[in-house]
Amino acid sequence: MSEETSGEVVRLDAVGMRCPHPVLVLSNATVHTPPGTIVEITGDCDTFERDIRQFCERRKKTVLAVQGTPPRLTIQIRY
Repeated sequence: MSEETSGEVVRLDAVGMRCPHPVLVLSNATVHTPPGTIVEITGDCDTFERDIRQFCERRKKTVLAVQGTPPRLTIQIRY
């Protein structure tokens, strides 16, 4: 897992991880993320997009964009 912070953008890499690890990476890395921050997470698990969308729905976070070609996607989230 790698994390890069650039101003108000946090980038997370969950490539090669399988469910539920990408969601755990997102959850752990954003515990103290202030409102308005943009989080981008990249993964390639077959259920990656569905799992991240469900996480965002439960946490009331907004999915702004999904980019890439399945299974490797980058999902942009507003916190």
